Amino acid sequence: MNTRTLKILLHTTLAALLLSVLLLPAVSLAKTAVPKHTGSFYVNDFANVIDEKAENYMVNYGIRLHQATGAQVVLVTVDSTEGVSMEEYAKSLFNSWGVGAADKNNGLLLLLSIKDDDYWAVQGKGIEESLPNSKIKEILSQYLEPDFAAKTYSNGARKTYGAFIQAMGGTWAENVGTKNYVSDNAGVLKKVTKDYLNDSSNRYKTTTGSGIYVVTVKNAGDKTLQDYTYMKFASVGAGPKDVMLVLDIGGDNYHVLQGKDIDKVLTNEAISNILNTVLEPQFVKKDYGTGATTTVNSFYSFLLARADHPQGVTGNNGNNVNPGTTTNSGSSSTTATSGGEAVSKSKAFLIFSAIFGSLILFGFTASRRNRYIEMYGLPFNPYSQRNIRRYGPWHGQADYGYGRRWHRRYYHHHHRNTNNSQSSFWGNSGGGGSTNDGGAGRYSSSNENHGGGGSSSGGGAGRHSSSSSSRSYSDDDDRGSSGGGGYSGGGGSSGGGGSASSGGGVGRH
Repeated sequence: MNTRTLKILLHTTLAALLLSVLLLPAVSLAKTAVPKHTGSFYVNDFANVIDEKAENYMVNYGIRLHQATGAQVVLVTVDSTEGVSMEEYAKSLFNSWGVGAADKNNGLLLLLSIKDDDYWAVQGKGIEESLPNSKIKEILSQYLEPDFAAKTYSNGARKTYGAFIQAMGGTWAENVGTKNYVSDNAGVLKKVTKDYLNDSSNRYKTTTGSGIYVVTVKNAGDKTLQDYTYMKFASVGAGPKDVMLVLDIGGDNYHVLQGKDIDKVLTNEAISNILNTVLEPQFVKKDYGTGATTTVNSFYSFLLARADHPQGVTGNNGNNVNPGTTTNSGSSSTTATSGGEAVSKSKAFLIFSAIFGSLILFGFTASRRNRYIEMYGLPFNPYSQRNIRRYGPWHGQADYGYGRRWHRRYYHHHHRNTNNSQSSFWGNSGGGGSTNDGGAGRYSSSNENHGGGGSSSGGGAGRHSSSSSSRSYSDDDDRGSSGGGGYSGGGGSSGGGGSASSGGGVGRH
């Protein structure tokens, strides 16, 4: 290729790249920046219109479907899509979050935009035949539209989520166990409250591995509330993943104790935060039923967000994703978006500018190289002072310059390393172990805890507690009920797999 031809090719390439750069802003504007998913992944209530009871119920059965089939149903609420079409926004969420299993593309995302008064559902390509747009439209019309029009978003979302779960082969309604988790010795809880608390623990223990006991007493008597909680924890046979909330009505105090197998996940700090923000306001008002219910809901929200087991995916806060995820290391779909948020206009411009500059440099270097080859038969100028210093004077010898230099380097390196042995970079990792810290409460000043009773080795702390050490008592010789399986210490569930449907999904308008 002569110099003239090379210059023509270079100019054509540069013109094409310049045109691409000029067109890039228009393309970038079509991209949609989307938020990161919440810790629970299955329900992302950015508009704050879903109550915690409904959220826990949906997350529970979303996890169950995922663990059974790899499929995922994800609910998202936003205030507004800020002018972006519902279809585009839903697809961007679906792809950037990777809803569903990568190898099956079996996810579904339901988007509610409150201020836009609209909704949209989009499914993965892997379920377009089993759950076509016509079926999605039927579900939305029957289960979501009435409540959405009435602005009872939580009810509509729960019904619709359940319909999608069932349509994808999951469980939505089931007969749960009848184990009693409530001991209302003080007589301050209504029957409907006790029924709900029992139902929650019997339902969510299957998914989280943790049952939450609620105990009320008129007065702990001659024992500290901390010691009383230990005794009660042991006497009911609570397991190492269970949690106990004790409300001392007469003593104006409360205490929480968690089992030893979850005290590194449900830490004293996490418990204190829930107690201070959720229980304390209701306890002060002596609304014990509401306080117990909202506290249990908050504990299960925390536990459910960590109950799924991802594989090969990293969560948005550095923890392993929430998430029994079917391998999501790559998508079988050619339309799946890799990466999270869409590339911004400025960032894309910088990328293309770097490529543009590199090509200019490459073209200039190639042109000069070809010119020297035509003149000297070498890819450089042998008469430049720099090359004379590096290679010596040139007298027309064929092995002058790089060839001889790199041959010598390779030969020297090859023979020098022939007998070298390779070292291994693999090492051993240490094990864990659980903490003996056990719970937190209002005005706690407990600094040291010693367990020994029941299935807990935690110490715990409570409101007005001043005990520096705690003991646990067992009246029933450790009637060891196990905490159950499936609990994960990770944080936040995530997909990493599916891609949006080529059909575009179904919406309200």
